[in-house]
Amino acid sequence: MDVDNKKANSHGDLVVIPSNTHGDVQPVSADEGAAVPRLLRKLDFIVLPCLTVMYIFNSLDRSNLGNAATAGLLKDTHLKGNQYNIVLSTYYTAFVVFGPLMAVFTKICSGKVALPTMMLGFGVASAATASVRSFGALIACRMVVGAFESGFLASVVYYLSTFYTRAEIASRIALFYAGAVIASAFGGLLAYGVFHIQHAALPSWAYLFILEGCVTCLLAMAAYFVLPRDISHAWFFTAQEKRVAESRILLNSMDVQSTRFNWHGALSEFRTIHFYARALIAVCFGILAQSSANFLALMTVRLGYSVTKTNLYTVAPALTAAVFVVGFGYSSDYFCERGFHMATPMVIGLIGYIILMVVDVTNHKGTGYLAIFFCTIGAYPMSVIFSAWTVANIPDMNARALTTGTLFAIGSSTGLISSNIFVTSQAPRYMTALIINGTFSGIVQQEQRGVIMKVPWKEEEEEKEKS
Repeated sequence: MDVDNKKANSHGDLVVIPSNTHGDVQPVSADEGAAVPRLLRKLDFIVLPCLTVMYIFNSLDRSNLGNAATAGLLKDTHLKGNQYNIVLSTYYTAFVVFGPLMAVFTKICSGKVALPTMMLGFGVASAATASVRSFGALIACRMVVGAFESGFLASVVYYLSTFYTRAEIASRIALFYAGAVIASAFGGLLAYGVFHIQHAALPSWAYLFILEGCVTCLLAMAAYFVLPRDISHAWFFTAQEKRVAESRILLNSMDVQSTRFNWHGALSEFRTIHFYARALIAVCFGILAQSSANFLALMTVRLGYSVTKTNLYTVAPALTAAVFVVGFGYSSDYFCERGFHMATPMVIGLIGYIILMVVDVTNHKGTGYLAIFFCTIGAYPMSVIFSAWTVANIPDMNARALTTGTLFAIGSSTGLISSNIFVTSQAPRYMTALIINGTFSGIVQQEQRGVIMKVPWKEEEEEKEKS
């Protein structure tokens, strides 16, 4: 069975489609078919690692505020009451405003230009955060960081979908998305080391922003010279590999070679029920991912360790979650199935939140730490499978770019909720946050079954092309 000739059915799974579904695609010869493993290896060892490293630093710049908050940021910026939560809310507001626009920017200019530009923007803003000493200045910096980060993940997913087929993309999304989870581990480890810096000029948390921001800017400039504009401009492909790669992707889209943006096509998904069903799912699991990304250190504080040990103890749960992300991604592609792979992590996360709610983790540190593992594992894999499921069912590249950008903006903007449920007055238990996250874990698991398994999803647009 050729994995290139698969499509998503009404259950979100993958089934075989004829190789001539798209009228513009010519069957490749046996020699050209042999080029597929070569071109995949080149993509896997050139494009994918570059995107993974970029996303690691995207996630570091997003979550470093949480690490800094444990090392004196709140005191040095004179934050009072729930002002820290307001700062987080402002950051996520930028996602709602700029997320879809950044995705459109990527469709028009290509990932080669858009992704390094976004990365340079949030790298500069992150480094500038080291100089803030007031509530207003912190809000301004985080708003700029949020604006440039808002479309990054969606743009990476869209960019990958122009190189990989629907039967290959979940495992690839998992690999680079694991970078976000690894960033949680590396961020905690980096913070552990940086917070030992004692210098009169700047507080220790400021060095964290300077280091991560400056490295981010350097990587952004390097990425511009590595990432290709599209298949036809891939500097590492031979002419034969370009021809085969384009034929493979045309099976999944209608205008992969077009750089023009068409608003009528882009808005087509918004005229169907599919977008709103997906948006509802994105809201539910987005809260879980944002809570884990921003408040893992604060949840670990509850175990009663020192500031430096708390950041160190966030490493193992994040690394374990990264392994599960990759495992679920590869399993989903291997078994050609999406629904079960989206629901299972939600169950794991629900168990973790229940444990944190009912167990006195201060006196049962081992049990509490295990629960944090469960919560972290449950927070991330669904986003990978959801992303693959979404892009596989939107063949119009304009609609794919705008819809993906909007869905990710909606999912990321749920940080507005997560940032306001971990309130200082409820530290260190944060019972309201645990109840809300546990509830959404259960809801999204049932919602996934109801929406994906029951709603009669449309067939691919190429079926319309045939008629």
